[in-house]
Amino acid sequence: MSTQSGERWQSRLTRWSAKSWRFALSGVALTLFVAWGLPLLLAARGIGPADSPMSLWHRGPASELWDGRAPSLSVRRSAFSDWYIAEPVRTAVDGRTHWPDVDLEDANGRARSAPRSVVIAPPTEQSASWGRIDTGLAGWPFRAFASEAWYPRGREETYQPLPEFRGNAHLGLVLGQHILVPLRPLPLGILLNICFWATVSWCAIAGPRAIRSHRRAKYGRCPKCGYEVGKHEVKRPGICPECGASFVRDPLGFAHTPEMHFQTAYVWIIFISSLDIMLTWKILDHGGIEVNPLAASVIDAWGMQGAVAFKFALMMWVIVVCEILARLRRSAGKFLAYTAIIVSASPVLWSLALLTAREFFPAMLE
Repeated sequence: MSTQSGERWQSRLTRWSAKSWRFALSGVALTLFVAWGLPLLLAARGIGPADSPMSLWHRGPASELWDGRAPSLSVRRSAFSDWYIAEPVRTAVDGRTHWPDVDLEDANGRARSAPRSVVIAPPTEQSASWGRIDTGLAGWPFRAFASEAWYPRGREETYQPLPEFRGNAHLGLVLGQHILVPLRPLPLGILLNICFWATVSWCAIAGPRAIRSHRRAKYGRCPKCGYEVGKHEVKRPGICPECGASFVRDPLGFAHTPEMHFQTAYVWIIFISSLDIMLTWKILDHGGIEVNPLAASVIDAWGMQGAVAFKFALMMWVIVVCEILARLRRSAGKFLAYTAIIVSASPVLWSLALLTAREFFPAMLE
């Protein structure tokens, strides 16, 4: 009995692994996008921790060594990333450089502590060599990656123009802010984010599918012999073709409407078409031109509102044609659906490349 039970659990685990790997992969992709891609897109628009309110945590308790200014940790937090800026104080009493430590307090005297992934002080032997350490954390809902910018101490307490970057990729300056891609991994945050986004992916994809399957099993299956109406049947019969029993009444008319053939492909078509409209709007706002002659004529005649209506009317027409073809020949409808995705994605990728080059490499477009 125990052997059979173990085999059943092993079989269930194998089936679960075969189904769950795609959601784990989407969890990894979304974790990287939220930690790397989304902060970069927001920074290109001037949105990020630099615009967030700053909290000042200083080293306490008060001491005569600080001479009115204690070692501090400036904290700026936003939805997808945080910045912690550690600044020391060199005292005249003992001539030493004092950095913040784990015991901090805010302006109201409340105890504060920085996350373990934040660098608040250099090694003791290098204490006097650095004038500031910036630590950035990125990721949502948990911080998954960190980056550091170490500013050497210069004359008269000034900093060198370019700090030493650690654990990141420096992409340049935008609006006076260093654009960094954090690369130092925070294992626990990465694991929790992957679990979170994999669960979200499952709820968005497998959850609705399970609900549809449950409803179809309830309203589209004969209660007597088990005959099941195909999910693409145009109309459900009133009685079972196999045994003649009456089907359970469907008050919502669910089983009388056939299920769409390529629902995942249609979601991608809608998403990519929406992204195409937004990126086109952005490029035109920056002084660009529409190179598609048909889209350019629509924009000239009816403006961007007309272009939005035209784009979504075209998208709906493609979906209807795919459904009609699928009822005649499924392979033809599937080919058209995925061809529409590839064709729609091409201008989106080109628009993203243009916007990225304009924001981060403006010299390339001159």
